Amino acid sequence: MAASVDAPALSVAAVPESAMWLDARALNCYEGDAQRRSWLLTPGLLTQRIREAAGSSFSMRVLQETAVGSEHVREIEMSAAGIPWLFAQTRIPRSTLESQAWLSCIGQRTLGEALATRTDISRAPFRYALLTADAGVVARALKIASLPPQPLWVRHSAFAAAGAPFDLYEVFLPQMGRTPS
Repeated sequence: MAASVDAPALSVAAVPESAMWLDARALNCYEGDAQRRSWLLTPGLLTQRIREAAGSSFSMRVLQETAVGSEHVREIEMSAAGIPWLFAQTRIPRSTLESQAWLSCIGQRTLGEALATRTDISRAPFRYALLTADAGVVARALKIASLPPQPLWVRHSAFAAAGAPFDLYEVFLPQMGRTPS
């Protein structure tokens, strides 16, 4: 498991237990920006939508992949023209990794691309939360994207591979979907 030299330290908790998670229906009441809401509610492969919107300026990089406590944590960033659009953190319990070792070998693909080839994956409905910089996953996203403290939308996906659970937290950065000038 490689770790990036320039990445800040990970916190054990991705989000505080007190986070107020919303379902998709409630999102309209809390997010007035139709463009941002459209991105948050993307039903299919978010990676594909980002690739299409960014065109030839799309890039994805694995920031780090390491063990934190009893979890395997993988972080990536997707950008357009060098401007970060999305920060994603996958958290895989050790017990899941023991039965689903392929989750530690995704390489330079996104999690969504790796999951698209599998038939044993289930996912609970998306949950959404507007989290502040004191949430571990938001603090990481802000630091890596060199942004000042601010609340950011996080989309949570609870997955299972052949019944073995793991989580994906996608942090939607302020420039998400905005065409670079």
